[in-house]
Amino acid sequence: MKQWQSEQKRYPVRLLAIENPKAARLLQYLLESCGYRVACDPAELPEADFLLVQPGCMPNRTEGLEYMLLENSGRMTESISCPFRYHAVEYETALPVLPGAQRVSYSVHSPEADVFARNIRQNGYGIVFELESGGIVGRVALDEEQGIRPALVAALAAIRCGIPFARVTDALNEIPQLSRNLG
Repeated sequence: MKQWQSEQKRYPVRLLAIENPKAARLLQYLLESCGYRVACDPAELPEADFLLVQPGCMPNRTEGLEYMLLENSGRMTESISCPFRYHAVEYETALPVLPGAQRVSYSVHSPEADVFARNIRQNGYGIVFELESGGIVGRVALDEEQGIRPALVAALAAIRCGIPFARVTDALNEIPQLSRNLG
């Protein structure tokens, strides 16, 4: 009789192709703060849970790689042939969506988007807004208004990867404190 051994199932590495560099850094922080291993180089794949790259730096189709989410401005959409599950776009744009991908959106203007920033206002430390997704609302504080769109992209990607909404807002709120303490 064969001895029983525990066997852990290895899930495929999830590929996230994010064009906005600030959104990519925020997303990397969000995922790592939740205990995931994030690689930014395809050579690090065996040890990672996520591979986070620019759309132009995606590896060729690789076995064991789940094409999770693509965020881009649409310049390269026609040339991408990877089977992404989600294609993240700004709600107000009429970008073509990758064939086979579900369109997911973010916005600072339209509550119809999947992730929406509302009630944006200035306070003594920077910008405060309410992040809304699927009827759930959380308050987020950032250093500057230019950080809202990257935060929306990172939040949308994290939520689509299964990160709980409360953890996403908590991690986004840690960003200004980290930059104030380190800066």
